[in-house]
Amino acid sequence: MDFLCAQITLIFFGVTAVQAFLFNKDCLVTSWSNWSETNSNGIQTRTRQIMRFPSEGGQPCPVLFEERVDVDCQVSQWSAWGENFGFGQQSRSRTITQRPGGAGAKCPELEEVRYTGEVPSVNVTAKKVEANFIRPTGNYRVRRQAGTGSVRDLLLIMDSSGSIGRNGFTKANSEISRLIGLLCPLNGPFDERPASLYQHNQAAMLTFSTYVNENFDFDDYSTTAEIQKAIAGARYYGGMTDTASAFTKAISLFQPDKGARDESLVKREVLILTDGRSNDRDQTLAAVKELHEVADVYGLMTGSFSKQGMEELTAYVSSPIDEHLFYVSNLQDLTSLVKFVEDTKEANGQNWCAPFDV
Repeated sequence: MDFLCAQITLIFFGVTAVQAFLFNKDCLVTSWSNWSETNSNGIQTRTRQIMRFPSEGGQPCPVLFEERVDVDCQVSQWSAWGENFGFGQQSRSRTITQRPGGAGAKCPELEEVRYTGEVPSVNVTAKKVEANFIRPTGNYRVRRQAGTGSVRDLLLIMDSSGSIGRNGFTKANSEISRLIGLLCPLNGPFDERPASLYQHNQAAMLTFSTYVNENFDFDDYSTTAEIQKAIAGARYYGGMTDTASAFTKAISLFQPDKGARDESLVKREVLILTDGRSNDRDQTLAAVKELHEVADVYGLMTGSFSKQGMEELTAYVSSPIDEHLFYVSNLQDLTSLVKFVEDTKEANGQNWCAPFDV
């Protein structure tokens, strides 16, 4: 039947295609069958058939039979619980020691969070922001030499909903514009370096409420001062909290036509600042799961939250959670956090940043 279908298709496309099929010397095979049911030994098989044997000088036929064995995922023991972070949480993790195969059992969750109610101080949170966001070395996606830095395409997602208020929105944007000026490399982290496209950071920005606004793309500004001015001057909209649409829009910004660079050479990151849960939890979590495939997501959260709210916002960030989730109870504490990082940078001087290897 497969051979007959192939002949009919070739006739449909004309004499040239028929000649190519009949006189080609290479072996031709069908597509793989579906995997069989698992037998008593935990083995599945699949096959394919020869449609045309090779003639003299043609490519020989490939393998016609494959089997796979069901292998259950295996993981290590849980690590010890870590230090408090975020909303007053601790996390622990485990690693995969045997990846699943065939129809074997899939891997369980590799990270677990528990709530202690002991929110870390602003200074402790500032140290985590500094270590894990401001000047981290290495990257989950980009392979770099140990101890070296790599530039980033950073997307800011700022909450412009009614709950944060006009004054709160203005203050949050002002503090974030100061914060990104502290990123590495020194002396203008977003200033274009003529020698290389990969010696400076780039930034883009979205604001969201009932609607999502694309404030600027990665290639719209070429200096740190221009970017900071655009962030601080963003328009406030008020309205609902459509975080799902913001995450969906974020995915579309990591494209060449928006100025995004080669993902193998830069860190792709998102920083979301929000003070509230989304309008639609399920849609939001589905959208951010897709965003995690594109970029590492950091969250800077502020305000008061229920347990359900904390769980939702914790799910926004990438793993490891304790390195991506930061919380301050109010925007005055955000000012204190940024000031702490500024003072630390000044104290470190030229030792603030790791060398860059691009």
